Amino acid sequence: MNKLRALTSFLIDRQLVAPEQIDSFAEQVNLDLIWKNGAKGLHMGDMRYRAVLVLERFAENPALLMALVGSWLEAHDPDRDDDLPAPAFVVEQLDNDLADVELTLEFIEPQHLAEDPNGPIDALGKKWGLVDFELWTAEQGEVRSHGA
Repeated sequence: MNKLRALTSFLIDRQLVAPEQIDSFAEQVNLDLIWKNGAKGLHMGDMRYRAVLVLERFAENPALLMALVGSWLEAHDPDRDDDLPAPAFVVEQLDNDLADVELTLEFIEPQHLAEDPNGPIDALGKKWGLVDFELWTAEQGEVRSHGA
């Protein structure tokens, strides 16, 4: 649940509330198995989960929090599937200046395995270890034709 950890750290770093006033957790975790060979190993599946972040006694403008979350998603989850629901914010006003805010959003994180003779995972007749994986996408290229 790397995206949830990263978003939580991002919001803590913005000092919108004290660190002890932010809680985050995952719920409704599912794994869609894929088992597809790739250049760097095996794409085992995609983990999909609902991330929940709670900010207690939040005194800032809720629009600031929405903008920060939106900018983080644009930078760190740019390939969000269109079938993922938009982030949802529930604001419970405590008094004129303070509110408890609950943010829920869904993430999909690919799960990759790499061959490892000492790995804990047995699949497809081999031993595997769980690895972080970054998909590298070409930003430019060249097509050449021999002949015409």
